[in-house]
Amino acid sequence: VFALDRLGDTPRLVRLAIFAATVGFCAYVPVAIHRWVWRRRKLEQLARLLSLRYPSIGDQLLGIIELVRSESEQARSRALCEAAIAQVAEQASKKNLLDAVPHPRHRRWAALAIAGALLVATLGALFPEATANAWARLMLPWKDTPRYTFTKVNPLPEVLVVAHGEPFSLHVQLDSGSRRHPAFAEGKVGQQQAVRANANAGEQAETPAFELSFPGQIEPGTLVLDVGDYRQKIRIEPTLRPELVSLVARVTLPDYLGRDGSQTKDVRGGSVSLVDGSRAVFVATASRELSQAMVDGEARTPEGKQVASGEKQIQETRKLEFSWQDRFGLTNKEPFALGINRREDEAPSLTCEDLPRQKVVLDTETLKFRVAAQDDFGIKRVGVEWQGLDSTTIKDPAKGERILAAGGPDRENLELSGTFSAQSLGISPQPIQLRIFAEDYLPERERVYSPVYTLYVLNAEQHAIWLTEQLSKWHRQSLEVRDKEMQLYETNRQLREQVESDPDSPDRKSTRLNSSHIPLSRMPS
Repeated sequence: VFALDRLGDTPRLVRLAIFAATVGFCAYVPVAIHRWVWRRRKLEQLARLLSLRYPSIGDQLLGIIELVRSESEQARSRALCEAAIAQVAEQASKKNLLDAVPHPRHRRWAALAIAGALLVATLGALFPEATANAWARLMLPWKDTPRYTFTKVNPLPEVLVVAHGEPFSLHVQLDSGSRRHPAFAEGKVGQQQAVRANANAGEQAETPAFELSFPGQIEPGTLVLDVGDYRQKIRIEPTLRPELVSLVARVTLPDYLGRDGSQTKDVRGGSVSLVDGSRAVFVATASRELSQAMVDGEARTPEGKQVASGEKQIQETRKLEFSWQDRFGLTNKEPFALGINRREDEAPSLTCEDLPRQKVVLDTETLKFRVAAQDDFGIKRVGVEWQGLDSTTIKDPAKGERILAAGGPDRENLELSGTFSAQSLGISPQPIQLRIFAEDYLPERERVYSPVYTLYVLNAEQHAIWLTEQLSKWHRQSLEVRDKEMQLYETNRQLREQVESDPDSPDRKSTRLNSSHIPLSRMPS
């Protein structure tokens, strides 16, 4: 067992066979003593043994032994007994009685036993630990007693999970109690070519280490490691690296927005834009259970397949790196970088329809219009404000505002219908500027205004005067258009007569005059 253990880990069945053989040989010693010593201690026993080879002499010797022990025969005729003994002795002297007994080998077996004992004693003196280990493995072969090796290696895993299809390395460190320091270590996976690595000094000069580099594996296999008399089999399990399945951000918006709770955003794309002042926790989910993780250089404790970052205050654009290790010791190939973009709370946008940019209206007239407002985090309110323009003739120009609709933190789009009536708002006849405004929830942000709409508010009398002035202006314009059209007509007539009076004129073919081609100004409606 000592010798076989130097070559490798002697299998349990082999040790059991050696143990059985040892027990058998040891059990044979008393059997041999009983057979060749105890059963051959008397004369008649020896005579029977001789009779196996020399039957006649054996039988005669048995008769002589019986005769000698019989006192009655000796008393009757002692001379006759002596004559019979002499006759048998003469016949026996003609035979070599040593041929009738087995050839003795006790001296040889004793020499071998003594030599074996001396060898075991020598091994015990020189290598007590290895000898004691061999005795333990021999006497208790059914137990899984670890094999003693002169080369001791720090514990290695029985199963090594490696990245699928990627080269991997095995670090082998000699134990500080190793009696031998081999110059190299060798490893072989299945039927592939063996890989050898020379020793390099570890943290201490007394404990060399070996770095064995193996090619990528795609199927399970067995790696056999040999370092001096140390041998170990390691199961190789190629496994895909833990991948990112999902990454979500649990975002709590700034308090001024008035939105309770948190929002969940999928940020697996690698970037996310968050409003300034938000607080966010990022939760990554891997493809298998994790043993440890790092978020932006900070160690985090995973929960199953998930790892969460601490709460991050969004005050600047930055990157957040995630790295993790699964329960097999595999890590993500490279850290996952998440880009966090800080953005400002945008101002609301505003559109207004059905409201003319300039118009004369009666103070009793009602204008109807539509307003659409949008904001990324809710419209606070939408309103209209006005300001009088005539500060010279109007003693107290109109100025004011009115809220058209109130929004809410969750009202990102607000569409409404509005009306404007000067009389109902207490605006006296005068020219005014009208603007629609919208507000969001960002503190101290100015209102967002629509373009300026100019309205000339008139009462009934002013409106009649204005209509009269407009009709007069339209009348003058109509007369001017009529005179211009008559002048164009006369010019066309003269040209036509000139061409008809000279048929050979080259201008006849190229001239195409038609009164319908002369542009006419439109009459005002």
